[in-house]
Amino acid sequence: MIRRPALSGLIFLLMGAFALPVAADELSDFESARRSYDKQSYTKAARGLESLVGGVVPRAANPVVRLEARKYLGATYLFLGKKDAAREQFRLLLEEDPDYDIDPVAFPEAVVQTFQEVQKKVSVERARRDALELARKQRERSEEVEDLIRQQQRIEALEKLASEQTIEKVNSRWIAAIPFGAGQFQNENRKLGIMFATTESAFLAASIATFIGHNSLRDENPGPNEIDRARRVEKALRIGNWVSVGALLSFAIAGVVEAEVRFRPVIRSSRPRELPDELRSPQSRGPQLRLEMGLTGGKLRIDF
Repeated sequence: MIRRPALSGLIFLLMGAFALPVAADELSDFESARRSYDKQSYTKAARGLESLVGGVVPRAANPVVRLEARKYLGATYLFLGKKDAAREQFRLLLEEDPDYDIDPVAFPEAVVQTFQEVQKKVSVERARRDALELARKQRERSEEVEDLIRQQQRIEALEKLASEQTIEKVNSRWIAAIPFGAGQFQNENRKLGIMFATTESAFLAASIATFIGHNSLRDENPGPNEIDRARRVEKALRIGNWVSVGALLSFAIAGVVEAEVRFRPVIRSSRPRELPDELRSPQSRGPQLRLEMGLTGGKLRIDF
């Protein structure tokens, strides 16, 4: 074992090297307990060391004195047969200074072995706590990244809502009752509207043409040889007028019925709306090409 004078010198050296303040009664109490340990008065040594580091809050404020007291108290407990109390002191010592190691020359093998067992257990526990702490930090970082992603998605969604203008067009039943595809165009069925408008216009033109042609026959005075031909022309124009008028009415009614059946009271549409630069996210702005002109010349600039 290291003799008492050498140990005292070592403690004073450590406290001087780290500039650690120490109360005189702490050092004197430790030295007294240490002398009892050397004399193998373990019960008395335990009482002195317990006065320094016993209880929830150790009285020894100086770290060096506190660590040395725990080490000797653990060794003292082993000699007194208090193995669990000895392991607890070694554990508290290693919790405070994980790199602390015991001198195998200064202490018996049983003390060194018990200390090393506690050291391994504390190392495993510390590794487990470090792993849990690392997992917790990684989980927090993952949650932060997810929060940032959700925030960015929310900003993009709000920007999309702000950049789109919704327009509502209120339709009229009266317009749906107008032929020539007016109801279809109002319902935004362009192809069907063009079909009805073209077909009805064609039959209207045919009706007008056959009507005019039929009326023009009144002014004619055909000869005996042309009476049969005139009758055939008159009949053809009359039947053609009836057919074209009937077709016009049929398509007009069909168009109105279709427009009324598929009537859309309100039609909503969206169109883009320019946002001010201060409301737009940097990702949505993109590169901008600017041409700046001045009295002394101009320059072309691309902003990202």
